[in-house]
Amino acid sequence: MLRQWFPSDVQKRADLKELERKSNFYSLFINKGDTCFDVGANMGNRIAPLLSIGAKIVAIEPQEICYRHLRRKYGKKIMLVRKGLGESKGFKKFHIADDSTISSFSDDWISAVKKTHRFKERSWNKAVLVEMTTLDELVKTYGKPTFIKIDVEGYELEVLHGLTQPVDMISFEYTVPEQPRRAIQCIEQIEKYNPHLECNYSIGEDLAWMLADWITIQEMKSLILTREFSDTCFGDIYIRTTS
Repeated sequence: MLRQWFPSDVQKRADLKELERKSNFYSLFINKGDTCFDVGANMGNRIAPLLSIGAKIVAIEPQEICYRHLRRKYGKKIMLVRKGLGESKGFKKFHIADDSTISSFSDDWISAVKKTHRFKERSWNKAVLVEMTTLDELVKTYGKPTFIKIDVEGYELEVLHGLTQPVDMISFEYTVPEQPRRAIQCIEQIEKYNPHLECNYSIGEDLAWMLADWITIQEMKSLILTREFSDTCFGDIYIRTTS
C-alpha cells in the first residue's frame, strides 16, 4: 500500500530541506567547534543550522517569551544570555512590540519604520528595563568567537560600539531605505579595529551571497547608497577579515 502523505509530513520535509540549505551556507565559514555569538537570537531560526555544523552557540536574547522558548527548545545545547548588548554595561529601556521579531532598544529605528509602510500597523506598547552588557564582556566570558551575528532592529551600531577587537566574521542586519547611513556607520565601526576587511551581503532571510566576489569597504559603502541596494528592503551585511 502506498503511504498517504499528510501536510505535517510535507512540512517536515520542507523544514529539513531549509535546515540543510542554511547549514550549507554557514558551513562556508563556520567549522565544527567554532564559537558563534547570536545577538538577538529571537526564536532561534539561526541556531539550528549552526548547531547542525557542530558550532558552540552563545545566544543573547532579552525578551522573556523568546528566552523561555530557546531554553525549552535547546536547553544545555547552547549558552543562553538573557541580557541586551550595547556600548556599555547598565540598564536600557527595551520596547516590546506586538510581534517579537521587531522589539527594539532603538527609539530612532522604531520611529523610522513607523513612518513608512513597513511596520505602520504595528505597535510598541510595552517597555521594560533590561540589563545590558557588551560584546567585549562576552568575549571575556566565552572566548573570542569565529562569527558574530547581530540582528537587533536598529540597535546594531550600539552593539558594535561594545566590541573593541577584530573578529573573523561579523554580520549585522540592515534596514533600507530608512537607515542606510546607520549601515555605513556599522561598517566604519568594525573597520576601526580591523582595517583588513571585505564585504558581501544577503537579502532578507535568504542566506545566500548576493555578490559573486567580495568587495572592499569603500565599494560596500557606495553600494549601500544606491537605488539597487535600497530596493532590497532588509538583509544582512557580512564583514570578514582578509588577512
